[in-house]
Amino acid sequence: MIRLTLVLALITFVASLGLGFVYESTVPKIEEQKRVTDELARRTALPEAACGVFVRVKYSAAAGDSFIYYMGYRNADTTQFAGYVTKAAGRGYSSTIETVLGVDGNGKITGMKITHQQETPGLGSRIEEVKTTKSVLDAIKELAGKGETPMVAVDMVDSTGTVRCLEVMLKDQPLCGEIKDLVAGGDTSAVVDLAPKALGLSPEDSTAVFCSPPLAFGVAKGVMDKLRAQATPWFLKQFVSKAKGGLLVATEDTDQYIQAITGATISSVTVTESVREAMTILEEAVGGFKEETP
Repeated sequence: MIRLTLVLALITFVASLGLGFVYESTVPKIEEQKRVTDELARRTALPEAACGVFVRVKYSAAAGDSFIYYMGYRNADTTQFAGYVTKAAGRGYSSTIETVLGVDGNGKITGMKITHQQETPGLGSRIEEVKTTKSVLDAIKELAGKGETPMVAVDMVDSTGTVRCLEVMLKDQPLCGEIKDLVAGGDTSAVVDLAPKALGLSPEDSTAVFCSPPLAFGVAKGVMDKLRAQATPWFLKQFVSKAKGGLLVATEDTDQYIQAITGATISSVTVTESVREAMTILEEAVGGFKEETP
């Protein structure tokens, strides 16, 4: 009996030691992944500062609660203020829904990214659903490697002043060289985190290409805005360009307010109300929304 007890104790000790080792070795990787995810979410929410810098600010509300937000700048030297980024969170139907949102100086939403949700699949989870025009046959062909390569048409002005239409092939690295041949010079702060996925580049390569002086701002912004719009969940698109007063849920088709997802009203209301609450606190923290650089 004593021998069995000692064996079980030894097994427990070894198992605990192994779990501890695994935990210690994975924590840094988990924290790094979270840092990258948060950074990409900020760039998605406030694309005008994607090549610039985000400065963390801690605000102590009157109730004593701390509120964290970021001030985004187009340039790394904190010049050319672009807007604010903060987080919103609320209890949905079956999970806590966490959202990162960007707000410009006038108090209008520039972009949003849901960073956590475990809502009901096919219902509440549709807050992250990207609408597609692909048929079932198209999807099967794509899985089989025989689908058509998606294209995006972008009008731009080349170095001679001529307007040209460039068909951007997604995941096509030669695109970068083709754009460089068409334009030169300009500000290129419009890069967003979609670039690695859309163009088949690594995050480092996409940043180097889209933030480099040889690429014109208008071209980069035009391409990336179209690609970004395609990858934005249809529910979240409704929030872009709206001020706090427009963050009300409606059950009918509407452009003025936020249309709820059919069968997922609770999730729709949670996102809308949590974002409105975050914007209210943010407005207090920054002393009111304004166009001038703080």
